Amino acid sequence: MAADSALLLGLVEEFVLGQQDRKAVDTAGQFTILQLVEALGLHLTSSQPQTRGRGVQLLSNVLQECYGDLTEREVEVLIVFYENRLKDHYVITPHVIQGLKALTKCSVLPPGSAVSILKSLFQDIHVQVVTLIDYFSHPTELKGLGADFVFGFVQSVDGERDPRNLLLAFHIARKIVHEGYDLGKFTEELFEVTSCYFPIDFSPPANDPHGITQEELVLALRVVLTGTPRFAEFLLPLIIEKLDSDVQSAKLDSLQTLTACASVYEQKDLAQFLPGLWASLRREVFQTASERVESAGLAAVGTLTACLSRSVLNSDSEDSLNVFLELVLKDCQHHLCEPDLKLVWPSAKLLQATSTASYRASHRVAAAVLPSLIEQYNSRTQVSHTIQLGRSIIVNVGVRLTFLTSLCSIVFSALSESNADLQITSMRVLTALGQQTGLLLESDVELAVDHLTRLILEEGDPKVSLAVVECAGSLARLHPAAFISKMPFPLLFPEPMAQGDSATPSQEHSQQAVRQRCVAALAAVSSRPSLVQESTPVLLQVLTSAHTGTGAFSLEEVISVCHSLQKIAEQAQDTEETGGVFHDVIPRLLGLALQAALQGENIPTNSLLAGQTASRAVSLFLDGDVSFLPENAFPAQIQLLKVEVPQMDRLLLELLELSCTCDHPLSYTSAAKCYAGLVNKSPAGEALDSLIDRTLKRISTELDSASSPVRTQAFTLLLWVSKALLLRYHPLSTALTDKLFSLLSDPELGWLAADGFSLLMSDSPDVLNRGSHADVRMMYRQRFFTENSAKLVEGFNAAVQEKKSGYLKALSHIVNNLPRQVQLTELPALLPLLLEALLCPDQGVQVSTLSCLQPVLLDPPSALITQLEVLVGRTLALTTSPTMKVRIASLRCIHALSRFPEHEIMPFRARVLRALAAPLDDHKRVVRSEAAVARNEW
Repeated sequence: MAADSALLLGLVEEFVLGQQDRKAVDTAGQFTILQLVEALGLHLTSSQPQTRGRGVQLLSNVLQECYGDLTEREVEVLIVFYENRLKDHYVITPHVIQGLKALTKCSVLPPGSAVSILKSLFQDIHVQVVTLIDYFSHPTELKGLGADFVFGFVQSVDGERDPRNLLLAFHIARKIVHEGYDLGKFTEELFEVTSCYFPIDFSPPANDPHGITQEELVLALRVVLTGTPRFAEFLLPLIIEKLDSDVQSAKLDSLQTLTACASVYEQKDLAQFLPGLWASLRREVFQTASERVESAGLAAVGTLTACLSRSVLNSDSEDSLNVFLELVLKDCQHHLCEPDLKLVWPSAKLLQATSTASYRASHRVAAAVLPSLIEQYNSRTQVSHTIQLGRSIIVNVGVRLTFLTSLCSIVFSALSESNADLQITSMRVLTALGQQTGLLLESDVELAVDHLTRLILEEGDPKVSLAVVECAGSLARLHPAAFISKMPFPLLFPEPMAQGDSATPSQEHSQQAVRQRCVAALAAVSSRPSLVQESTPVLLQVLTSAHTGTGAFSLEEVISVCHSLQKIAEQAQDTEETGGVFHDVIPRLLGLALQAALQGENIPTNSLLAGQTASRAVSLFLDGDVSFLPENAFPAQIQLLKVEVPQMDRLLLELLELSCTCDHPLSYTSAAKCYAGLVNKSPAGEALDSLIDRTLKRISTELDSASSPVRTQAFTLLLWVSKALLLRYHPLSTALTDKLFSLLSDPELGWLAADGFSLLMSDSPDVLNRGSHADVRMMYRQRFFTENSAKLVEGFNAAVQEKKSGYLKALSHIVNNLPRQVQLTELPALLPLLLEALLCPDQGVQVSTLSCLQPVLLDPPSALITQLEVLVGRTLALTTSPTMKVRIASLRCIHALSRFPEHEIMPFRARVLRALAAPLDDHKRVVRSEAAVARNEW
């Protein structure tokens, strides 16, 4: 016991004298608080403020570590001690606050202690109090202080300039406002002490370690100012004042704050400020040159309208919504009828913002505006004026039935005009009308379909065509019957099929454009099963005609039809009817693909291309592999069958034979992929193990024979089967990957084997991925690296010099596909090989290796620092590589090397600056830019 006491006294003495910090805190934490206070006794009562400060600092540091072990009595005594120390010298105050922070976290904090601490803080100090208040988790006690707590908080925040403390102050003020603290007579004071920072004008210094942004401060303050309706009488005049500012950021912040508070306030809070708010908002929309300010102003108008619309009115209260809408209509309505078009569109935007905010507002605006708009359109004194008025009509989303007939008449009239802008606007209005169930009569929809069909066949403007497709797609979802009865699906392609090659080049170009528009329209309207049944036969007929040569269809048109079939499959409702349609479509597409593969070739149907098509078809049903279909014309996640494949053994045998004997690259590769997909999904057991053994023997027989003519085919099969087993952690995968490692020294297949590791470690886009339901285990890449990195190093060391580059290339592919965190952990151990890889003549290996090294150089381990001379020399040599990617990657590494300890890199500084002269004069701008950045850092 005496020895322990002596040890504690010695540690305390060392801490006070500044000789030990962390060790003293860690060791003192092993003693009780009573023992520590006794050991600190003389230092806590010293006449020197610095000595007392170090004593309090040690006590506070220990409390931060062990506050959870204190008893209630100990906490009570310590609080009294710290409250008395608040009256001590100012150098002690920070350590006192640190100790109080720790005590406020105690679960046994005595009742009333929070109030006592705050009173002492407010009374004795006036700085940094805000940093402590947030630590209190006793809102009940704090609320018991009533308005005194708010007053103390206001005093502590007043004049604060540190952004860290301001962010914390705003956080506390949000709690005060939102959690029901009694503001008493200090409501205005709390508003003033926070609103004096509005709008926030803060630019963080360069390399700010705290990372506080202007956006954080703006949002934190906005939550406070808009947190309670009690601030309305102070905040709304302030917003009106700030909107007069010439600073765009101030306007934007003010408008966004107004939008936020309108969602909290009620009608009575806004009523007296509506004229002033409207005058400011109108000015910002009418006169601003900033789209952001205009958008924020329109959003504020909409939010204000919505707030006024949801208020409950008393019998004797004034309807503020009507008051506000009268102001809007008075200032905007007459602009729609004036020949000067300058304010037509801004007025229309304001009317749109109000009418879309609520049902009541839309009816009020529509009743006031639509009659004059309709009259203006019918008079049509100017075409440009008509266009603006047509655009203005779209603002009235809630259309009253009184004006529906006239509005529909205007829309159909505009569709017949030759002006593209007017046609587009009318289709937008038609889309808006059609989206409201029951608003359009069936006859109106049928007339609309007639107009849209005419525009598809006749109108060549791309913007109009896009609007037609969007409008037709929108209407077809709600009115499929009208499109079935009125849109002539089979007749959308009359001219191409009839005229064919007899047309002149200009006529043929025009016909192609029409066909493209028809294809896009068919895809857009085919969202319902009944429409899919009508459109897909037409599209298939186009493909058939293109295949047989009876129609003058170009390759681009065929691709467009395939894209349209894909779009239909993606957007159509998943019903039994739709499924039936596509089960008819798929065989026809497969038939066309097979015919196309055999067309024009004087070979029997059991030839290579037939085998390729067969393997692809099986892969389609096994893995959902749609990559071989025309332009991948189906969704990537398609899953046609999820049943047991019939005749599995025979299928595997045929695929194995095809993949090992066929001399057509695409065919044997497709067969190997299909075979690997089946192996990956086969259930574990003796049957699978036996299959793998037979496969490995067959592969080894071909690979071990240097004279075999199918070694490349056997290698391709080995690669894909290895990946299939690696993905599922199969125990026999090691035998196949070991075979791959042995091929790195093969004179014929060595480079192919090295590149094969990229396929093993990367995601396959068509087969053996989660999208095709393959068995893929988590972290298979990390497992493969852990199990095989040693083999790779051993093989590299044992290989003759001319074969080492294959091992380096394989290592580069493996490491480059590992997650970044694994790279950072494992690269130091592989550093000798990576440095060797920088000398490899293969430029792909150089780029891959440099990409792996660069993130490690940003936080270099000691192993890298010891190899600094080699690293600098080899990366500098690559800055003049003939390959641009190598030059860029090496310059980025040179840049990262500048972050090494200064005393380590100083000897290389002159050498690096001389070497960077060449890339600074490089003929590629990107290289010069990287060189300039690196040189500046050095």
